[in-house]
Amino acid sequence: MTLDSYRNFVAIVDCGSISAASKQLLIAQPSLSNQLKNIEKTYGAKLIHRGSRNIELTEAGRIFYTKAREICRIENSISTSLSSQNTGYREQLKISIPAGNSVHYIHKLFEDFVSNHPDINYDVYEIASDFVVPNVLNNITEIGLVRASIPQYGALETFPYEKDDIVAVIPKGHPLSKKTTPIEIEEFHGIPLAIPFDISNTVYTVFGQHAVAYNVAIITSINETAIEWARTFNTIAIIPFSDADTRHTMDMVIRPIHDPGMYISSVFLIRKDRELSFAGKLFLEEIGVLK
Repeated sequence: MTLDSYRNFVAIVDCGSISAASKQLLIAQPSLSNQLKNIEKTYGAKLIHRGSRNIELTEAGRIFYTKAREICRIENSISTSLSSQNTGYREQLKISIPAGNSVHYIHKLFEDFVSNHPDINYDVYEIASDFVVPNVLNNITEIGLVRASIPQYGALETFPYEKDDIVAVIPKGHPLSKKTTPIEIEEFHGIPLAIPFDISNTVYTVFGQHAVAYNVAIITSINETAIEWARTFNTIAIIPFSDADTRHTMDMVIRPIHDPGMYISSVFLIRKDRELSFAGKLFLEEIGVLK
């Protein structure tokens, strides 16, 4: 038995099915199924009843789940303590943030915190929001920040942070740049659009609700690339706008989009079964999401 076996069992239960856990852990479903069989063989007990769509813990499974969570919590505590000791710092903060706005978050989240706590060091993962959840579930980072719809996983506790409007960034020579009112979704019909990955699902959903055929010419990792594409090819970028985008849009026209669904929320994530490190708890308290 390895620690990963305990972690993966907890993930299967928290996600509600082996297939759901497979997607979130980025582990092949047959591999997870074999791990479960090996656990049951090792302990000589049936732990899970598998249904057509979900799983149900046996009495032995409930006991094992409780103990497995505790094992994971203790291991995380040991790992954090030794990591801090080995690096010569008292604490280390491990966090995943969206790659699309990493510079914005470096300034907004860390400037004051780093100044106030010089004895803390950092392990920051800049990745797409879709990969933040697996990072937290797999204990690669103890905190994650996503810019998307709030993930619904039993293993995760969520803390809403901020909300950004999704706007149109338009070159000054483009016909829609002359509009002084919010742009209707229907007006984007046929226009090649540049959008960052983090808002792609939102854009597809809203356009679908209006029965408007979208023409997404490029999906980018960061806002700046979408803006530059619009500038270069005289088309439109649709982005979640923050203060960090101001310097990239000085020669462009910013217009709101007339639909209540055109926004994106930022949400912090932690594991429910993981005790936050001192640095993690302090960080979430100082940015105002943990009371």
